[in-house]
This record gives sequence, C-alpha cells and structure tokens, in this order.
Amino acid sequence: MESQLRVESKVKNNDVKAMIGFLLIFYLVWTIKELWLIDYIYSFGEIISPLLEALVKGFVWIVPTWLYIKYYLHTNPFDYLRVNVNVKKGLFWGVVLSLLVGLYFAFETYIINQQSFQFSLSIDDYLNAFLMAGLAEEIVFRGLILQEINKKMAFWKANIVTALLFLVIHYPIWIYNDGLYDFFIAGTHIYVFAIGLLFGFVYKKTGSLWSVVLLHALHNFFVTII
Repeated sequence: MESQLRVESKVKNNDVKAMIGFLLIFYLVWTIKELWLIDYIYSFGEIISPLLEALVKGFVWIVPTWLYIKYYLHTNPFDYLRVNVNVKKGLFWGVVLSLLVGLYFAFETYIINQQSFQFSLSIDDYLNAFLMAGLAEEIVFRGLILQEINKKMAFWKANIVTALLFLVIHYPIWIYNDGLYDFFIAGTHIYVFAIGLLFGFVYKKTGSLWSVVLLHALHNFFVTII
C-alpha cells in the first residue's frame, strides 16, 4: 500500500513538472513571436500575413497541445478536449451566450455611447482575432490547462489559476501594441481575468469545448466592431 502511494505521488509530481515545463516553453515561444517575429510575419502583405499568422498560431498553440494530450497523457485529444461530446449543447449555449454578449455591446454602443458598430474589418480580424483566437486559445486554456490543474485542486481554484494564466498570455501583445499602456491599466486586467473565469465556468457547465470556442470568438468580434 505504501509503495503504491509512493508511485502515485511520483506520477503526480511528474505530471506537475511536465505541465510547468509545457507552460514555460509555450509562454517563451509565444512571447518571442509577439515581441520580435510579428513584424516579420506582417511584412508579407494583407493577404499572406494573416494566413501566416494563423499558421504560426496553430503550430505554437494547437499542435503542441494535441501532441501533449496524445503522447504524454495517452488520451484521445478529441475526447480529452470534449470536442466530440455534448456538441449540440455546446453549440446551443455558445450561440445563446454570444447573443447575450452581443446585446450588451449593442446597448452600450448604440444607447449609452450613441455610436454604431464598425463592420469594416480586415481578413486578419476574421481569421485571427475571431476564428483562431476562439479555437486555439480555448484548446490550450480551457481544453488542456484548466483540466490538468483541476486534477490537482478544486475547480474554482483551478479556474482562477487558469484565468490568471490566460491574462498573462496577453501581456506580450499589449506591450508590443501599446507600449505598456494596457499593462498598467487595472481595468483591462480585471476584464480579461473575469472573461477567463466566465469561459472556464461555461466550459465546466456545458461539458463542451464548442461553447467557449463560439463565445470567445464572438466576444472578440463584438469587441472589435465597437
């Protein structure tokens, strides 16, 4: 019995070390891309650059996560990420919650601020700000990180940690775009952290990755057009 407990403890420690190593490499590679490679990526013009950006994000975010689940966790990625379960439920709640988010932004934009949505968007917006952001970021944060942390602690604690990590991944692009402006705005941190908590809660309740992929993508869409 004692020997079995030692083995289980060793396995758990190895899992923690593996996840920390995965996160360190992931954050390092993405920071290098966002701070130093982004100008090179967007030097290929308004058609090629968005496609290249999407390809890079896929290789940095989706491919390593897929390989980690398949070869380290020895699990079918489709099953682990919950992309093939509760599909209809996930799509339903993703659409419903996205419409509620859209109504909120419409009320704020048209009624409170007396402005209108700006629908003149680029290919980059549609491909990367909406589609790839919703898909890749939810695969990594809710699909992998939240579930792995939830194995070690209660869901509410795991959700907080995941939301904090989700916040931190935005730092490199904030630094690149705004010269630390967003980095020092408390409201921006609180908003992104709260959104991360919401996505985690929705993922938990629906049991489907599609709910948060849709919600994340359409949230970004509404934020972009206001």
